[in-house]
Amino acid sequence: MDGIIALGSGGAACVGTLTLLVGVRGNNKIKIDKEYVPYWAYGIGLLSAGAGAAFSNLGTIGNQFTQAFQQTNGLGEWKTGATAAVLTICVFGFKARPWKDALFGSIAPSVFTAAGGLWMLPVTLPAGLLKALVGA
Repeated sequence: MDGIIALGSGGAACVGTLTLLVGVRGNNKIKIDKEYVPYWAYGIGLLSAGAGAAFSNLGTIGNQFTQAFQQTNGLGEWKTGATAAVLTICVFGFKARPWKDALFGSIAPSVFTAAGGLWMLPVTLPAGLLKALVGA
C-alpha cells in the first residue's frame, strides 16, 4: 500500500485540481469558499512536485516569477526569499480572488523550496503528510 488513499502524486494533483475547479464555481454539490482557495492550490502545488509532466510547469512558473524580479535592474539585489514573501503577501494580504489565489498558491511550494531556510518548513511538513496520505 502506497498510502492511505493510494492515489499517487499525479492522481492526487488531478483530483485536487478538478475538486478546486468544481468547488469554486459554486453551482455544484462541492463548494469551496474563496478564502480556502489558496490552501487547496498550495496542496496541488505540493503534489505537482512529484507528479508527471502535466504538472511540472507549476515549478517552472515559480522560477520564472523569481527571475522576472531578479532581472529588473531598478530593484537591486533580489533573492528568492523576497519572491516567497511577495507571494505570501499577495495571497493573504489582498482580498480573496480565486484566480489570483489559485495561481500564487500553486506556485508557492516551488518558490519556497528554491528559497530554502525557514521557507522550506511550509513545504516539508505538509509534503510528508500528503505522501503518507495519498502515496505521492
